Amino acid sequence: MEFTLPENTTLIADTARRYLKNNYSFDAYRQQLEQADHLQSPRWSLMQELGWFGLPFAESSGGYGGDLLDVAMIVRELGAALCLDPYVDVVVAPGKLLEFIGSDAASTMLTQLINGQARLACALYDFQAGYQVLTPSLNFNGVRLSGQKHFVPDGGHADILLVTALNGSELVLCAVPLKLCETQRYRALDGSRMVNVLFEDVVITDEMIIARGEVVEEALGRLLAYLRALDCARMYGAASALYQRTLEYAKIRKQFGVTIGSFQVIQHYLVDMFIDLQQLESMLLMVAIKAESTDDFQRQRASLAAKAYYADKAVRIAQQAIQIHGGIGVTEELDVGHYFRLITHGSLTHGDRAHLVKGFAELRN
Repeated sequence: MEFTLPENTTLIADTARRYLKNNYSFDAYRQQLEQADHLQSPRWSLMQELGWFGLPFAESSGGYGGDLLDVAMIVRELGAALCLDPYVDVVVAPGKLLEFIGSDAASTMLTQLINGQARLACALYDFQAGYQVLTPSLNFNGVRLSGQKHFVPDGGHADILLVTALNGSELVLCAVPLKLCETQRYRALDGSRMVNVLFEDVVITDEMIIARGEVVEEALGRLLAYLRALDCARMYGAASALYQRTLEYAKIRKQFGVTIGSFQVIQHYLVDMFIDLQQLESMLLMVAIKAESTDDFQRQRASLAAKAYYADKAVRIAQQAIQIHGGIGVTEELDVGHYFRLITHGSLTHGDRAHLVKGFAELRN
């Protein structure tokens, strides 16, 4: 079945592709790897001018009412370009969480985020808690908060963290200034900037609490489905670019006096990569539609299945690309190894394959 993207979505994808072609390169990527702050003011301002800050959010919140498919096309192009600008980490993820919460405090923060007046990031994963976001080990002791959050993607520049914690058995979402915490910054596998955060008797005022209870649980479930779909989009962009580079390499690299693309085993590798890529595209379109469904079962089923599939097939494309390139494929000077790291990292965020398959098996309609 042929699936044609809506005209508006196609325009968004084309705009993103042109923007990255004109404003980002592999050399820019390598320079950004060494920088502690991944927010580059000229590009960040241009993203805002293009309307990307408001695209994922409803018009009632000051956004442009774009859907997940629109955002996925931008993220796909970011993956294809190896772009490390933290668009998803400090705009989409915290913004969608606030939108899903929907309280007055959340709406105010969302408006500030869309206008570029707030620098936010989501702190969802606890020390030694795996992928369990609904049962954090971070706990309240009266009005004080103690514990650790790990793998917080903030691009090296967030001022406020949206933090999940337990108050007794109740899940609470708080907005905590990063300056109140101890931090340890580092570079993740894909080159993005992460921070581990230590909360040591941090006083949480009533104004810092955004929401409590079931509304937080529901918002987190919707957010994870949304972010897994974007993980798929980013991996697809990288896998597609990697396949094209590998195909071109097989046409020009010679061994025993002929191009390696003439070898049957290489042809089989390339055919396998092409088939996997076509299936990944279909899965991306499916999850980009169903991951924002109002039906929780459909939403979770689609996002868990798609991300688990990507964690297998996209990684296999990356591995086969390395295999065909040989040793040069893992050098820092060639982008192939960097795509491999991006895809491997993407396969592990918001649930690795084992976690996703287990979650899918446990779903109940």
